[in-house]
Amino acid sequence: MIVDEVITGFGRTGKNFGINHWGVVPDIICTGKGLSSGYSPLGAVIVAEKVFEPFRTGRGFSHGYTFGGNPLSCAVGSAVLKYIEDHGLVDRVAQLGAYFFEKAQELYELDIVGDIRGKGFFMGIEFVKDKKTRQPFASSANVAGKIADTAFTAGLIVGAGRGGIDGVLGDHMNLAPPFICGEATWTKSSTSSGLPS
Repeated sequence: MIVDEVITGFGRTGKNFGINHWGVVPDIICTGKGLSSGYSPLGAVIVAEKVFEPFRTGRGFSHGYTFGGNPLSCAVGSAVLKYIEDHGLVDRVAQLGAYFFEKAQELYELDIVGDIRGKGFFMGIEFVKDKKTRQPFASSANVAGKIADTAFTAGLIVGAGRGGIDGVLGDHMNLAPPFICGEATWTKSSTSSGLPS
């Protein structure tokens, strides 16, 4: 089993890796982003012993390419991982993630919020034209884009997207706050945010 933990790895969901929530041990984990907190480009492939063993006992494995093992990126990654561990940020995300999702429930008061899902500090919000039928907005309405623009004007950067249903329809956004956020970050009522209802 190969698991994509590029976004969810290194604490984003309140566990070291998102797959840890289900007690599954994958053969390969592909990861990045949280490994260096975005300060420097860095990714990694983590393999189980059974995957690595043939390379150890075989004729070798060439994996050193042009920017592989970049010392600056590796130093940044090492510093980020040390900071995460020293400050207990994975546990912090697990604890505050529950509060983050509790506060987000207020968004269901808006007619266009069809679903809120995720874990820890990684939340997806789906926007629909009709809550009962889950009918999406027409792509020309650019609902997610308009919400993202409104949020940005208010000082919040969100990841807006479209096409989650069929490549064209399906407005949504993701929220991925910094691990150092606290409860005060979400105390303002979300229903008075100026977002369309």
